[in-house]
Amino acid sequence: MIEFLLEDQCIGCDICAEICPQDVFDTRSGGPPVIARQADCHSCRQCNLHCPVAAIHVSLLREPTPGIDRDAIVASGRLTAYADWLGWTKGRAPSGDKGHSLKLKERRGEQEPDPGDRVRRQLFEVSNRTYL
Repeated sequence: MIEFLLEDQCIGCDICAEICPQDVFDTRSGGPPVIARQADCHSCRQCNLHCPVAAIHVSLLREPTPGIDRDAIVASGRLTAYADWLGWTKGRAPSGDKGHSLKLKERRGEQEPDPGDRVRRQLFEVSNRTYL
């Protein structure tokens, strides 16, 4: 579950809100996004991986950690430990890993998904419809 977002480090790029499959964040103009639906988080860590400034902490626990010490977590380097282990740097996937950047482009409507992937194709088509 997402535990916190460091508002003072956040640059307001809203990539976390764009990539989140569970729509956990609400965006604000001129400010960092807000964790609006914490209980909906599935700990996929997509927001953590794509954050270019490592301002998000996601725990693998189902419930929020009571009395969490943000400063201790930041000092320990755990904010970037998962991304570092996978080879991510500053919100970018390691070279050769095109899956994550393609998903972000699909969510933004910049690229169509693989025609053979029916589920992602349908989600893409629905997201690009204009409603009256």
